[in-house]
Amino acid sequence: MADDLGDRTEDATPKRRQEAREEGNLAKSADMAAAVMLLGAVGALWLGVMPMLGQLKMLVGSALGGDAWGGTLRPDEVLPLAALGGQVAIKALAPIVLASWAIAYGSYALQVGLLLAPKALQPKASRLNPLQGMARVVGKRALGKAGIDTLKLATVMVVGGAAILDLAPRIASLPNLPLMGALASIGDMMLAVALKVVVVLLIVGFLDFMWQRWKHENDLKMTKQQVKDEYRQNEGDPDVKRRRLRMAQQIAMQRIGAAVPKADVVVTNPEHFAVAISYQAESMHAPKVVAKGADHLALRIRQLAAQHGVPVVERKPLARALYRDCEVGQEIPAAHYQAVAELLAYVYRLAEGVGRKSA
Repeated sequence: MADDLGDRTEDATPKRRQEAREEGNLAKSADMAAAVMLLGAVGALWLGVMPMLGQLKMLVGSALGGDAWGGTLRPDEVLPLAALGGQVAIKALAPIVLASWAIAYGSYALQVGLLLAPKALQPKASRLNPLQGMARVVGKRALGKAGIDTLKLATVMVVGGAAILDLAPRIASLPNLPLMGALASIGDMMLAVALKVVVVLLIVGFLDFMWQRWKHENDLKMTKQQVKDEYRQNEGDPDVKRRRLRMAQQIAMQRIGAAVPKADVVVTNPEHFAVAISYQAESMHAPKVVAKGADHLALRIRQLAAQHGVPVVERKPLARALYRDCEVGQEIPAAHYQAVAELLAYVYRLAEGVGRKSA
């Protein structure tokens, strides 16, 4: 397509970023989420290890102690014992599972924020295309990801193996410990190994997250043509906007050319604003603004006033206030009555003086 021609050198626009977000296309790291989830599981396990051991001790005591089951375990007592074991397992594992899930979800939320992406759930024909699916499996990107994942796995295995080797003497001494002491020692060693693995996974996850962010930004980049096309869609064709602006300026000039010669006075800033005022006592309740302009339009109003003998009076505060508060064709607000009345009286006195001199 024409939109895809050219190098992707331009940063993604806000619209493109929003569209990608709605489609679920975001920079997120599954490795980071997995590492944080494992950290949460280790934390929950560490906090709940004593209650777990207590529950396990109760279960073992119930099964082997003989007091609770009359000294021997009859067939009709197997199901109650299994139910008790299930309850103990649920009580022990439920907090860990729930904590791990919540922390993993929180990790994704920290990476991408709260997100609802219904477009990501919509079926796409491209996902059913076997050729594209095969390309995703055996393509360069897939092979590169497989290599990176293999390296990650090897790193974790090396760290975990080294941690287990450090604990070899403690493992060898387990047969000499009582049952509960052995279980406590096993749990302690498992936590120690898990913490070392979690540290490595967190480092790997952070590096993967930074890589995903860079890759996401690079994938979202646009060509210059795409940026121009998006601007046209959002703002309209620049050529059309320029033509409309020229037409509006021409219409404004025509209105000014017709209105200024009929004005009684032009009040100026003196250079930035010009407002033409007309007042006919028999047909108007109050003086009316017949033309106004800023910068080049103000200059044109002053030129027309000079050509047609319309008085131009400098009143900076009044010119700014009328330009701000009055639209063309509207009567001036009551707040400006006195100032405009004094201005018109001044102009009329000038006109009478000129008339007497000419007479």
